[in-house]
Amino acid sequence: MTKKSKNSKFLKIIYFDEVAANDFVTIKNGGKIDWSTNENKERLAKLVAEIDAQAKTGFNLFSTFKATISGSVNTGYDSKMAKIMESTISNTLLTDYLSLAVKDKNIHIFKSEEVYAPEESITIYKMYSSYLNVVPKEEIPIDLTELNKAILGDRGYYQMLLGSEPVPKTVLRFNINAFKNSYTLADLSKMNLTYYGIKVGTCTMNQLSMENEFKFEKKKSEIDVTEIVTGEKSEDKNDLLDVYDVVLGGVISE
Repeated sequence: MTKKSKNSKFLKIIYFDEVAANDFVTIKNGGKIDWSTNENKERLAKLVAEIDAQAKTGFNLFSTFKATISGSVNTGYDSKMAKIMESTISNTLLTDYLSLAVKDKNIHIFKSEEVYAPEESITIYKMYSSYLNVVPKEEIPIDLTELNKAILGDRGYYQMLLGSEPVPKTVLRFNINAFKNSYTLADLSKMNLTYYGIKVGTCTMNQLSMENEFKFEKKKSEIDVTEIVTGEKSEDKNDLLDVYDVVLGGVISE
């Protein structure tokens, strides 16, 4: 179920695709410096360290900023400060994203939803393969690492369905690298979370199965009685599921 929720606040973040969120914020703001890249995080951390050092002996913001941009800062890289800045940047990005997303009609909010993996899908295989990693290699007749490479490859997104829909109408896609605090795909089915997503296309249930995952055959043309009589081709859009890429997921206040 898609809902707009402006008053609820997040209590815990389970999933946050920072790259997608940053792209969204940048586009909405007309394009600005991307401070979420590793290069800019390090540069910003060095700048803050320099500010901290100079604050005790007469701080000059302009000279410090100029030196940082030109790459002439001599302050050693402060890993602790970098972590603080990384957290600060991430929190700022989250705040910026939420403030813009709730006002954007293209962002769909799925409130307090359960999700599950489609049967016989790549997602199911991914979830089970993670558990098989705890089984001693000598007890498995095949090399799981090589099998995973062959089946999963460099796949970054995995699909889940909404538990609130008896007949599936919506697919949520998750970036495997966007989970927070060591959460995984398997954990999602055990939680009721609110998701922010953007529609990226449509698909059928058959296309979610592992068997049909890599089929790219064009649909064969069939005789359409409606097209013969009226000249207009009929399409059964009821079989199509809306696909959303999830940007944010977490627990919200009631």
